[in-house]
Amino acid sequence: MSASVTLRAVGDVALIARAAEALVAGRSTEWDETARVLASADLTFANFEMALPGAGAVRARPDVSPDLMGVAAALDPFLEAGIDVAALATNHIMDWGQDGLADTLALFRKRRVAVVGAGLSLDEAIEPVILARSGIRIGVAAFTPAQSWTAGPTTPGAAPLELEHVERALNLMEERGADVRIISLHWGLEMSSYPTPSDRELASRIAESGADLILGHHPHVIQGMERFGSTPVVYSMGNFIFDIDAGRIEHGFDPEDLRSACMVEATLSVDGVTDVRLVPVRLDEHGIGCIATGEAARRIDGRIRECSEAIEAGAAAVWEHAGTRLVGHKLKVMRAALQDNGPLYVLSGLRRVRPRHLKLLWGFVVGRFRRQRRCDSGKAGD
Repeated sequence: MSASVTLRAVGDVALIARAAEALVAGRSTEWDETARVLASADLTFANFEMALPGAGAVRARPDVSPDLMGVAAALDPFLEAGIDVAALATNHIMDWGQDGLADTLALFRKRRVAVVGAGLSLDEAIEPVILARSGIRIGVAAFTPAQSWTAGPTTPGAAPLELEHVERALNLMEERGADVRIISLHWGLEMSSYPTPSDRELASRIAESGADLILGHHPHVIQGMERFGSTPVVYSMGNFIFDIDAGRIEHGFDPEDLRSACMVEATLSVDGVTDVRLVPVRLDEHGIGCIATGEAARRIDGRIRECSEAIEAGAAAVWEHAGTRLVGHKLKVMRAALQDNGPLYVLSGLRRVRPRHLKLLWGFVVGRFRRQRRCDSGKAGD
Protein backbone atom coordinates (compact mmCIF):
# COMPACT_ATOMS: atom_id res chain seq x y z
CA MET A 1 0.00 0.00 0.00
CA SER A 2 1.44 3.38 -1.04
CA ALA A 3 2.11 6.07 1.55
CA SER A 4 -0.24 9.02 1.98
CA VAL A 5 -0.22 12.31 3.85
CA THR A 6 -2.96 14.58 5.12
CA LEU A 7 -3.14 18.22 4.09
CA ARG A 8 -5.29 20.72 5.95
CA ALA A 9 -5.75 24.17 4.42
CA VAL A 10 -7.59 27.30 5.54
CA GLY A 11 -8.54 30.55 3.85
CA ASP A 12 -8.06 34.21 4.71
CA VAL A 13 -6.05 34.88 7.86
CA ALA A 14 -5.77 38.51 9.00
CA LEU A 15 -4.14 39.05 12.38
CA ILE A 16 -5.87 42.39 12.91
CA ALA A 17 -8.03 44.28 15.39
CA ARG A 18 -10.12 42.14 17.80
CA ALA A 19 -9.00 38.84 16.25
CA ALA A 20 -5.34 39.64 16.93
CA GLU A 21 -6.12 40.89 20.44
CA ALA A 22 -8.04 37.71 21.25
CA LEU A 23 -5.22 35.47 20.03
CA VAL A 24 -2.62 37.35 22.06
CA ALA A 25 -4.79 37.33 25.19
CA GLY A 26 -5.96 33.73 24.74
CA ARG A 27 -9.63 34.76 24.75
CA SER A 28 -10.92 32.27 22.17
CA THR A 29 -12.02 29.20 24.09
CA GLU A 30 -12.20 26.97 21.01
CA TRP A 31 -8.97 28.05 19.31
CA ASP A 32 -6.74 25.59 21.13
CA GLU A 33 -8.76 22.61 19.89
CA THR A 34 -8.94 23.94 16.33
CA ALA A 35 -5.18 24.59 16.38
CA ARG A 36 -4.60 21.00 17.52
CA VAL A 37 -6.69 19.65 14.64
CA LEU A 38 -4.74 21.73 12.14
CA ALA A 39 -1.37 20.83 13.66
CA SER A 40 -2.20 17.11 13.55
CA ALA A 41 -2.08 17.17 9.74
CA ASP A 42 1.13 16.16 7.97
CA LEU A 43 1.06 19.47 6.07
CA THR A 44 -0.83 22.65 6.97
CA PHE A 45 -1.48 25.60 4.65
CA ALA A 46 -2.95 29.07 5.28
CA ASN A 47 -3.52 32.11 3.13
CA PHE A 48 -2.05 35.07 4.99
CA GLU A 49 -4.02 38.17 4.05
CA MET A 50 -2.12 41.06 5.64
CA ALA A 51 1.45 42.26 5.97
CA LEU A 52 3.03 42.34 9.44
CA PRO A 53 5.03 45.58 9.30
CA GLY A 54 7.56 46.59 11.93
CA ALA A 55 7.39 49.65 14.15
CA GLY A 56 7.25 52.95 12.34
CA ALA A 57 5.87 51.49 9.10
CA VAL A 58 4.06 53.92 6.83
CA ARG A 59 1.01 52.99 4.80
CA ALA A 60 1.89 52.75 1.12
CA ARG A 61 -1.83 52.81 0.27
CA PRO A 62 -3.57 55.69 2.06
CA ASP A 63 -7.00 54.21 1.34
CA VAL A 64 -6.27 51.27 3.64
CA SER A 65 -7.83 51.61 7.06
CA PRO A 66 -5.30 51.65 9.95
CA ASP A 67 -7.06 48.77 11.70
CA LEU A 68 -6.19 46.53 8.73
CA MET A 69 -2.56 46.59 9.91
CA GLY A 70 -1.36 43.12 10.90
CA VAL A 71 -0.29 42.62 14.51
CA ALA A 72 3.03 40.77 14.68
CA ALA A 73 2.47 39.75 18.33
CA ALA A 74 -0.41 37.53 17.20
CA LEU A 75 1.76 35.49 14.84
CA ASP A 76 3.13 33.02 17.38
CA PRO A 77 -0.30 32.16 18.86
CA PHE A 78 -1.55 31.59 15.33
CA LEU A 79 1.42 29.40 14.43
CA GLU A 80 0.47 27.07 17.28
CA ALA A 81 -1.74 25.57 14.56
CA GLY A 82 1.44 24.10 13.04
CA ILE A 83 1.33 26.12 9.82
CA ASP A 84 3.91 24.80 7.36
CA VAL A 85 3.18 27.03 4.34
CA ALA A 86 1.84 30.60 4.26
CA ALA A 87 0.65 32.10 0.97
CA LEU A 88 1.36 35.85 0.76
CA ALA A 89 -0.02 36.49 -2.74
CA THR A 90 -2.82 38.86 -1.73
CA ASN A 91 -4.11 42.33 -2.54
CA HIS A 92 -3.01 43.58 0.92
CA ILE A 93 0.56 42.30 1.11
CA MET A 94 1.96 45.63 -0.16
CA ASP A 95 -0.26 47.90 1.97
CA TRP A 96 2.84 48.88 3.99
CA GLY A 97 5.27 48.95 1.08
CA GLN A 98 8.50 47.05 0.51
CA ASP A 99 9.53 47.40 4.14
CA GLY A 100 6.26 45.86 5.30
CA LEU A 101 6.71 42.94 2.90
CA ALA A 102 10.34 42.43 3.95
CA ASP A 103 9.32 42.49 7.64
CA THR A 104 6.63 39.87 6.97
CA LEU A 105 8.96 37.56 5.06
CA ALA A 106 11.54 37.82 7.84
CA LEU A 107 9.02 36.98 10.57
CA PHE A 108 7.86 33.79 8.84
CA ARG A 109 11.34 32.69 7.83
CA LYS A 110 12.67 33.21 11.36
CA ARG A 111 9.99 30.74 12.49
CA ARG A 112 10.85 28.30 9.68
CA VAL A 113 7.48 28.67 7.99
CA ALA A 114 7.70 28.40 4.20
CA VAL A 115 6.29 31.40 2.33
CA VAL A 116 5.07 31.50 -1.26
CA GLY A 117 3.49 34.05 -3.55
CA ALA A 118 5.40 37.23 -2.70
CA GLY A 119 8.96 38.50 -2.86
CA LEU A 120 11.28 41.36 -3.63
CA SER A 121 11.21 40.47 -7.34
CA LEU A 122 8.99 38.57 -9.78
CA ASP A 123 11.25 35.51 -9.73
CA GLU A 124 11.15 35.35 -5.93
CA ALA A 125 7.37 35.78 -5.87
CA ILE A 126 6.76 32.98 -8.39
CA GLU A 127 9.22 30.55 -6.77
CA PRO A 128 7.43 27.44 -5.44
CA VAL A 129 8.30 25.59 -2.27
CA ILE A 130 8.77 21.81 -2.15
CA LEU A 131 8.10 19.97 1.12
CA ALA A 132 8.65 16.27 1.74
CA ARG A 133 6.33 14.23 3.95
CA SER A 134 6.54 10.42 4.32
CA GLY A 135 8.49 10.20 1.08
CA ILE A 136 5.94 12.31 -0.85
CA ARG A 137 7.15 15.59 -2.33
CA ILE A 138 4.55 18.38 -2.37
CA GLY A 139 4.98 21.61 -4.30
CA VAL A 140 3.08 24.82 -3.50
CA ALA A 141 2.94 28.19 -5.26
CA ALA A 142 0.57 31.16 -4.89
CA PHE A 143 -0.79 33.93 -7.13
CA THR A 144 -3.22 36.86 -7.21
CA PRO A 145 -4.56 38.93 -10.16
CA ALA A 146 -2.04 41.43 -11.51
CA GLN A 147 -2.51 44.95 -10.17
CA SER A 148 -0.44 47.63 -8.42
CA TRP A 149 0.52 45.22 -5.62
CA THR A 150 2.00 42.51 -7.84
CA ALA A 151 5.72 42.10 -8.46
CA GLY A 152 7.71 43.14 -11.51
CA PRO A 153 11.08 41.84 -12.76
CA THR A 154 12.96 44.01 -10.25
CA THR A 155 10.16 45.32 -8.02
CA PRO A 156 8.57 43.69 -4.96
CA GLY A 157 5.05 42.39 -4.60
CA ALA A 158 2.77 39.42 -4.99
CA ALA A 159 3.04 36.83 -7.76
CA PRO A 160 0.75 37.95 -10.62
CA LEU A 161 -1.95 35.50 -11.65
CA GLU A 162 -1.12 34.98 -15.31
CA LEU A 163 -1.14 31.53 -16.84
CA GLU A 164 2.46 31.76 -18.04
CA HIS A 165 3.65 32.41 -14.47
CA VAL A 166 1.52 29.60 -13.03
CA GLU A 167 2.85 27.20 -15.66
CA ARG A 168 6.40 28.27 -14.86
CA ALA A 169 5.85 27.45 -11.16
CA LEU A 170 4.30 24.09 -12.06
CA ASN A 171 7.26 23.28 -14.33
CA LEU A 172 9.69 24.18 -11.54
CA MET A 173 7.81 21.82 -9.21
CA GLU A 174 8.05 19.04 -11.77
CA GLU A 175 11.76 19.64 -12.36
CA ARG A 176 12.33 19.38 -8.60
CA GLY A 177 10.51 16.08 -8.33
CA ALA A 178 7.17 17.13 -6.83
CA ASP A 179 4.64 14.29 -6.69
CA VAL A 180 1.76 16.67 -5.88
CA ARG A 181 1.46 20.23 -7.20
CA ILE A 182 -0.78 22.71 -5.35
CA ILE A 183 -1.70 26.17 -6.60
CA SER A 184 -3.10 28.82 -4.23
CA LEU A 185 -5.19 31.58 -5.87
CA HIS A 186 -6.28 34.80 -4.18
CA TRP A 187 -8.98 35.67 -6.70
CA GLY A 188 -12.68 36.03 -7.39
CA LEU A 189 -15.30 38.62 -6.45
CA GLU A 190 -15.59 39.68 -2.83
CA MET A 191 -18.82 38.54 -1.13
CA SER A 192 -19.87 36.53 -4.18
CA SER A 193 -20.97 32.92 -3.66
CA TYR A 194 -19.85 31.88 -7.15
CA PRO A 195 -16.78 32.10 -9.38
CA THR A 196 -16.88 34.04 -12.63
CA PRO A 197 -16.94 32.18 -15.98
CA SER A 198 -13.40 33.43 -16.69
CA ASP A 199 -12.15 32.11 -13.34
CA ARG A 200 -13.67 28.71 -14.10
CA GLU A 201 -11.94 28.72 -17.47
CA LEU A 202 -8.64 29.70 -15.86
CA ALA A 203 -9.01 26.94 -13.26
CA SER A 204 -9.58 24.44 -16.05
CA ARG A 205 -6.42 25.56 -17.84
CA ILE A 206 -4.35 25.44 -14.65
CA ALA A 207 -5.60 21.91 -14.04
CA GLU A 208 -4.67 20.94 -17.60
CA SER A 209 -1.21 22.42 -16.98
CA GLY A 210 -0.60 19.95 -14.17
CA ALA A 211 -2.02 21.32 -10.91
CA ASP A 212 -3.33 18.54 -8.66
CA LEU A 213 -5.23 20.85 -6.29
CA ILE A 214 -6.34 24.49 -6.51
CA LEU A 215 -7.05 26.35 -3.26
CA GLY A 216 -8.99 29.61 -3.58
CA HIS A 217 -9.65 32.54 -1.25
CA HIS A 218 -10.34 36.31 -1.23
CA PRO A 219 -14.17 36.49 -1.59
CA HIS A 220 -14.48 36.24 2.26
CA VAL A 221 -17.43 33.87 1.84
CA ILE A 222 -17.77 30.23 0.90
CA GLN A 223 -17.79 29.26 -2.76
CA GLY A 224 -18.20 25.72 -4.00
CA MET A 225 -15.88 22.99 -5.24
CA GLU A 226 -15.75 21.26 -8.60
CA ARG A 227 -13.31 19.03 -10.44
CA PHE A 228 -11.57 19.38 -13.76
CA GLY A 229 -10.47 15.86 -14.53
CA SER A 230 -8.87 14.63 -11.32
CA THR A 231 -8.09 18.16 -10.03
CA PRO A 232 -10.33 19.52 -7.24
CA VAL A 233 -10.86 23.28 -7.34
CA VAL A 234 -12.03 24.92 -4.11
CA TYR A 235 -12.97 28.40 -5.31
CA SER A 236 -13.11 30.05 -1.87
CA MET A 237 -12.59 28.70 1.64
CA GLY A 238 -13.89 31.93 3.18
CA ASN A 239 -12.42 33.70 6.20
CA PHE A 240 -10.48 31.77 8.82
CA ILE A 241 -9.21 34.50 11.14
CA PHE A 242 -10.73 37.90 10.40
CA ASP A 243 -12.38 40.63 12.46
CA ILE A 244 -15.29 41.23 10.11
CA ASP A 245 -15.99 44.66 11.66
CA ALA A 246 -12.50 45.98 10.86
CA GLY A 247 -12.21 48.68 8.22
CA ARG A 248 -13.54 52.17 7.70
CA ILE A 249 -17.05 51.08 6.76
CA GLU A 250 -19.24 48.31 8.14
CA HIS A 251 -19.63 45.69 5.47
CA GLY A 252 -23.40 45.82 5.30
CA PHE A 253 -23.44 42.10 4.47
CA ASP A 254 -24.96 39.24 6.43
CA PRO A 255 -22.47 38.62 9.27
CA GLU A 256 -23.32 34.92 9.23
CA ASP A 257 -22.04 34.67 5.65
CA LEU A 258 -18.75 36.29 6.69
CA ARG A 259 -18.44 33.96 9.70
CA SER A 260 -19.05 30.77 7.68
CA ALA A 261 -16.04 29.07 6.13
CA CYS A 262 -14.47 25.70 5.45
CA MET A 263 -11.22 23.86 6.00
CA VAL A 264 -9.92 21.72 3.15
CA GLU A 265 -8.81 18.27 4.25
CA ALA A 266 -7.08 16.33 1.47
CA THR A 267 -5.26 13.03 1.25
CA LEU A 268 -2.14 13.20 -0.93
CA SER A 269 -0.05 10.40 -2.41
CA VAL A 270 2.53 9.99 -5.15
CA ASP A 271 -0.45 9.70 -7.50
CA GLY A 272 -1.84 13.12 -6.56
CA VAL A 273 -4.96 13.95 -4.53
CA THR A 274 -6.79 10.76 -3.64
CA ASP A 275 -9.49 12.30 -1.44
CA VAL A 276 -10.74 15.75 -0.46
CA ARG A 277 -13.47 17.01 1.85
CA LEU A 278 -14.56 20.42 3.12
CA VAL A 279 -14.88 20.72 6.90
CA PRO A 280 -17.33 23.41 8.16
CA VAL A 281 -15.72 26.25 10.14
CA ARG A 282 -17.40 29.15 11.93
CA LEU A 283 -15.74 32.31 13.19
CA ASP A 284 -16.37 33.09 16.86
CA GLU A 285 -17.25 36.50 18.31
CA HIS A 286 -13.61 37.59 18.03
CA GLY A 287 -13.27 36.56 14.38
CA ILE A 288 -11.28 33.37 15.04
CA GLY A 289 -12.16 30.26 13.05
CA CYS A 290 -13.25 27.19 14.99
CA ILE A 291 -14.42 23.83 13.66
CA ALA A 292 -18.20 24.05 13.56
CA THR A 293 -20.43 21.62 15.42
CA GLY A 294 -24.14 20.92 15.75
CA GLU A 295 -26.58 23.12 13.89
CA ALA A 296 -23.85 25.52 12.71
CA ALA A 297 -21.97 22.63 11.09
CA ARG A 298 -25.12 21.37 9.37
CA ARG A 299 -25.98 24.83 8.06
CA ILE A 300 -22.48 25.49 6.72
CA ASP A 301 -22.23 22.02 5.21
CA GLY A 302 -25.53 22.67 3.44
CA ARG A 303 -24.20 25.97 2.15
CA ILE A 304 -21.09 24.26 0.78
CA ARG A 305 -23.24 21.70 -1.06
CA GLU A 306 -25.59 24.40 -2.35
CA CYS A 307 -22.74 26.50 -3.74
CA SER A 308 -21.03 23.46 -5.29
CA GLU A 309 -24.18 22.21 -6.99
CA ALA A 310 -24.99 25.64 -8.43
CA ILE A 311 -21.53 26.65 -9.69
CA GLU A 312 -22.43 26.62 -13.39
CA ALA A 313 -25.73 28.50 -12.98
CA GLY A 314 -24.19 30.85 -10.41
CA ALA A 315 -21.26 31.69 -12.68
CA ALA A 316 -23.66 32.52 -15.52
CA ALA A 317 -25.44 35.10 -13.32
CA VAL A 318 -22.47 36.13 -11.18
CA TRP A 319 -22.24 39.78 -12.25
CA GLU A 320 -25.84 40.47 -11.26
CA HIS A 321 -25.52 38.39 -8.08
CA ALA A 322 -22.30 40.10 -6.99
CA GLY A 323 -23.20 43.55 -8.30
CA THR A 324 -26.37 43.78 -6.23
CA ARG A 325 -24.30 43.07 -3.10
CA LEU A 326 -21.11 45.00 -3.81
CA VAL A 327 -21.96 48.24 -5.59
CA GLY A 328 -23.97 49.64 -2.68
CA HIS A 329 -21.10 48.83 -0.35
CA LYS A 330 -18.55 50.51 -2.62
CA LEU A 331 -20.72 53.62 -2.80
CA LYS A 332 -20.61 53.82 1.02
CA VAL A 333 -16.82 53.56 0.89
CA MET A 334 -16.64 56.34 -1.71
CA ARG A 335 -18.86 58.62 0.40
CA ALA A 336 -16.61 58.10 3.41
CA ALA A 337 -13.49 58.75 1.30
CA LEU A 338 -15.07 61.95 -0.03
CA GLN A 339 -15.75 63.16 3.51
CA ASP A 340 -12.30 62.17 4.80
CA ASN A 341 -10.05 63.13 1.89
CA GLY A 342 -11.99 65.28 -0.57
CA PRO A 343 -13.01 64.89 -4.23
CA LEU A 344 -9.49 64.63 -5.65
CA TYR A 345 -8.87 61.49 -3.64
CA VAL A 346 -12.06 59.89 -4.94
CA LEU A 347 -11.18 60.85 -8.51
CA SER A 348 -7.73 59.31 -8.10
CA GLY A 349 -9.44 56.06 -7.22
CA LEU A 350 -11.01 55.96 -10.66
CA ARG A 351 -7.59 55.02 -12.03
CA ARG A 352 -8.10 51.61 -10.47
CA VAL A 353 -11.34 50.94 -12.35
CA ARG A 354 -11.17 47.69 -14.30
CA PRO A 355 -13.59 45.99 -16.74
CA ARG A 356 -14.89 43.80 -13.92
CA HIS A 357 -16.03 46.92 -12.04
CA LEU A 358 -18.11 47.95 -15.04
CA LYS A 359 -19.62 44.46 -15.19
CA LEU A 360 -20.51 44.72 -11.50
CA LEU A 361 -22.13 48.10 -12.08
CA TRP A 362 -24.14 46.69 -14.97
CA GLY A 363 -25.17 43.73 -12.81
CA PHE A 364 -26.28 46.15 -10.09
CA VAL A 365 -28.44 48.14 -12.54
CA VAL A 366 -29.97 45.01 -14.06
CA GLY A 367 -30.60 43.53 -10.63
CA ARG A 368 -32.31 46.71 -9.39
CA PHE A 369 -34.46 46.83 -12.53
CA ARG A 370 -35.54 43.22 -12.17
CA ARG A 371 -36.35 43.61 -8.49
CA GLN A 372 -38.41 46.71 -9.22
CA ARG A 373 -40.27 44.92 -12.02
CA ARG A 374 -41.06 41.98 -9.73
CA CYS A 375 -42.25 44.42 -7.06
CA ASP A 376 -44.49 46.24 -9.56
CA SER A 377 -45.89 42.93 -10.80
CA GLY A 378 -46.68 41.91 -7.23
CA LYS A 379 -48.52 45.16 -6.60
CA ALA A 380 -50.49 44.79 -9.81
CA GLY A 381 -51.63 41.35 -8.74
CA ASP A 382 -52.91 42.54 -5.34
